Amino acid sequence: MVSPDSLHTACARFLAWLERAGYESYDPYDIWGTRYGLWSRKVYYAKGRLGIPLVAPLVAIDLLCPSMRRLFVKKERFATADAQLLLGFLNLYQVTGEAKYLERAVALGEEIMGYSIPGFRGPCWGYPFDWQNNKNAVWPKNTPYITCTPYCYEAYLGLLEATVEGKYRELATWIAAFVHGDLKDIPTGPNAAAGSYSPFDKRQVVNATAYRAYVLCDAGKRFGRQDYVESSRRNLNFVLESQQDDGSWLYAMNEERSFIDNFHTCFNLKNLFKIYRIEPDERIEASIRRGFDYYRHNLIDADDNPKSFAVKPRLQLAKLEMYNFAEGITLGVLIGGMIPQAGELARGLASKLIEEHQLPDGHFVTRVFRGGFRHRFPFLRWPQAQLFYALTNLLKTEDCKIQDARQEGHGRLARVEKTQDEAG
Repeated sequence: MVSPDSLHTACARFLAWLERAGYESYDPYDIWGTRYGLWSRKVYYAKGRLGIPLVAPLVAIDLLCPSMRRLFVKKERFATADAQLLLGFLNLYQVTGEAKYLERAVALGEEIMGYSIPGFRGPCWGYPFDWQNNKNAVWPKNTPYITCTPYCYEAYLGLLEATVEGKYRELATWIAAFVHGDLKDIPTGPNAAAGSYSPFDKRQVVNATAYRAYVLCDAGKRFGRQDYVESSRRNLNFVLESQQDDGSWLYAMNEERSFIDNFHTCFNLKNLFKIYRIEPDERIEASIRRGFDYYRHNLIDADDNPKSFAVKPRLQLAKLEMYNFAEGITLGVLIGGMIPQAGELARGLASKLIEEHQLPDGHFVTRVFRGGFRHRFPFLRWPQAQLFYALTNLLKTEDCKIQDARQEGHGRLARVEKTQDEAG
């Protein structure tokens, strides 16, 4: 089983690679955001099998030679990656007390703000490429997304806690203003509303709504905004009401074709737990327990490896997706106190990740295909940053357990010595 020493070593090896590689990265979706990528995908969605020859070259690049994308796109910075790296540095600072980690986190905070998207009520972030998020819509690059922005919100809260500098509180305040004011509520029932994915859509995506519910719950309580709290509760009700009888969530509620997958299920559960910590509610706890039970039995296989989908697609080339490892570890760290089995699973996933999927240079495999072929080309947003953050989350938790045990041991020793003195 994974140990604090092995976690320290894995994180150190990863950071050595990161310093060599830098903070700009390619992305799994970048070539699909090129003019040809968008056109070929549009034809594929419209024509089905007739469009396969058009998308095949891009699929081949991803599968056989992902480094070829450098001929068509350039490296970029990604807010979700930088924010999770920042949070990972803060975890290491808390564990080790070494100033270099705080300094790197502060520097990243400045860099993240440097490429926030202007024109909205507050700082916000998206992707630096055009993204066809479903068959009906293409969103231009630098469209802000609720799935990106909350990581930056948490990053600045982390910097606020570590430095006690008021500017980070102000930044978090303005990010929350974007989340509340620029994203839409889409009513779905009495006192329930989905939250939009971007300022420009009305999709009812469950994990997007869960992210918004968390940010508004935290900001509402932290900054004394009752209107945020009320919006959060409507979004929370949508998430709870969207949960199916077996504990699962479809990805979206107003789309013909939806699915149940691993890391989006983790997103739902971790945001519900973050809300629960702020506003304990029996309904939320029951939802988390039911959701984790479904996740454990339908999205983790008999060998305790993550399955990408609850219902296997007709064509699934990847056997293991490391993004699922990252989210499973972070989820287990979060809810392990409520559900010990989740913590045990997280430690097992971390052990497998380090022993089987960390490469000699320090970065991690992206995915493992059927037949054992491993995709080694690193993308920071998917999932290098998430894996580093997940391991530091676990390291911080394991370190806290050690410190608590030491304090308890010292306490027992003091009590024994006091008893002996009194007896003497």
